[in-house]
Amino acid sequence: RRRRRRKMFSLRAGLAMGAASIVGALVLAAYGGASASASLAAAPMRTTSMSMSMPTAARGGRAAQRPPTLCRSSSYNAGIPLDPTLIPGDLPYNAKKEGFTNALERAIRNKDMPAVRILEQAREQVRQQTADGGSMGKWDEIRAQNAVKKRRELMDLSIKRRENEDRLVRELKSKGDFSLNNRDAEGLTIDIQKIIAQQAQTLEKALKDTARGPRLISMRSEIDPMPWWDSMRKYTLQMRTAQYLKELMGYNKVLVLMEDPHELTGESIDGLIIDRFGNPEADYQGADLILCFGVTVDEVAKTPRIIKASQATQSNGDVIVMGGNWGAPSDYEAKFVRQTLKEHFSGGLQAISFIMDPVKLVPNVGGEPYPLPQWLIDAGYKAAGNVAITGNSGTGKSSLNNALRGLKPRDDGAAKVGVKETTLEPEGYPFEPAGPEMKLWDLPGAGTPKFPLESYMRTMGIKYFDEVIIASASRFTETDLDLMDELRMHGVPFIALRTKVDLEIRNAAQDSGASEAELIRGIREDIKKNSLLPDDRIYMVSARRPDDFDFPRLRQYIIDSLHRGRDVKLAKAFNRELEIREIWNAVC
Repeated sequence: RRRRRRKMFSLRAGLAMGAASIVGALVLAAYGGASASASLAAAPMRTTSMSMSMPTAARGGRAAQRPPTLCRSSSYNAGIPLDPTLIPGDLPYNAKKEGFTNALERAIRNKDMPAVRILEQAREQVRQQTADGGSMGKWDEIRAQNAVKKRRELMDLSIKRRENEDRLVRELKSKGDFSLNNRDAEGLTIDIQKIIAQQAQTLEKALKDTARGPRLISMRSEIDPMPWWDSMRKYTLQMRTAQYLKELMGYNKVLVLMEDPHELTGESIDGLIIDRFGNPEADYQGADLILCFGVTVDEVAKTPRIIKASQATQSNGDVIVMGGNWGAPSDYEAKFVRQTLKEHFSGGLQAISFIMDPVKLVPNVGGEPYPLPQWLIDAGYKAAGNVAITGNSGTGKSSLNNALRGLKPRDDGAAKVGVKETTLEPEGYPFEPAGPEMKLWDLPGAGTPKFPLESYMRTMGIKYFDEVIIASASRFTETDLDLMDELRMHGVPFIALRTKVDLEIRNAAQDSGASEAELIRGIREDIKKNSLLPDDRIYMVSARRPDDFDFPRLRQYIIDSLHRGRDVKLAKAFNRELEIREIWNAVC
């Protein structure tokens, strides 16, 4: 009985020591470093060997030798946070987001020793890089260096993007394919003329292909319109494509059928015969081609209209349907319609789609995506130059807007000014010195309860402006610098502007006796240090003295930015590619 009690005591003591070893390993994993993996690896072995006797440590034998701890040193402070993001590449267990401690705990629970070793090595590397004797100074210094490096990389990307955009503008101007004044007799700009030519040439190729009988070609155009397409009507694109196609094919007679021919009122119909779709008395005789605009053939009962038109031509019987309605592709009746058409048009069915996506207005360099605000669309954004003035509330943005346009606060068309937050909605003002379709936008102040910085970029649509002026009446605040970082993230060009510099000079002369040149030089160096902008993108002005300081240079810079912004948007619009998709044995 005594021997049995001694054995039970030994077993309980061994289990207690094993549990203590596991707990110690988990604690050491959080703060001790590399010894965590060794302790955890050793703990199960101790537990399984305690069935009949106490472990070595419990018996008072030689203590287990522990490997040296990587993160323990006489100068290391365990309370100092170690930043996993300083390690390049990925770390296991989402350590860059969860932190070293949480990631190590998860790796130990999963008995993932390779991950534990990787995390311990990474943590030691961060500790050596960021702490000298456990101080936070080196860690803050490296983080600041990384932030500056990231800002410079974004600025370099923005510079390269601007260079590519300027190169595209120069190429198009050298080819003579750039001006909106280059219009044909019907007022169509050169980009629409190119679309019409490509559509007609694609249809010409399809019609010239060898076929065993009459063909049905369905065509659909999905093209994002531009603001300067003001002379376009509902069927202008189809009519011009039909006229150009007739010229390319050398046809003598082309018949256009519509549900309501009166919809073509005001369109040029030169060289085309217009009639109602389904009219048995239409002039089909000898037609080289039948064109149908916007017709509906979503039921089998309507298919004879097209079939009879094809048969009545007494020629090849080819039919092209532009913008037709064939019913839902999954609808049973629509499937029967397509099958009926296949039986007659032995030359085959061919669907051709012409797609031109919207102009890519902003670079894809990062940042949170958000749509173009409706108020910018309504203002004719795509065909105009747009420069925004933003910054903290009360920095004199509205006064600057008025001074740049040569207006006083009480003049008609002037922006409202005051000591309180007076601009509550984005407002665009014509900037006449730059010409028509050029706007200088007065934006509400950032970082206010009504317009917090977290949602300011989205609410103001600020990444869609051609240039942004960040104005400040004193030293740039954290809000200003955060706004600059957001603009860099979205690839938006901006300049730093110090307003009310005349008051700064007067106060400095009274307080310290500093000269105007010394003060301006000091302000410029301070802005340059915090914004990382070159000298030519830093301005110091006073709205009360529009002929002094950097005011004339600022006005010219805004004029150049407005013209450049409009030119870049035009170049991107003119350089869009028309995507052509062709599918056989189908309709669209």
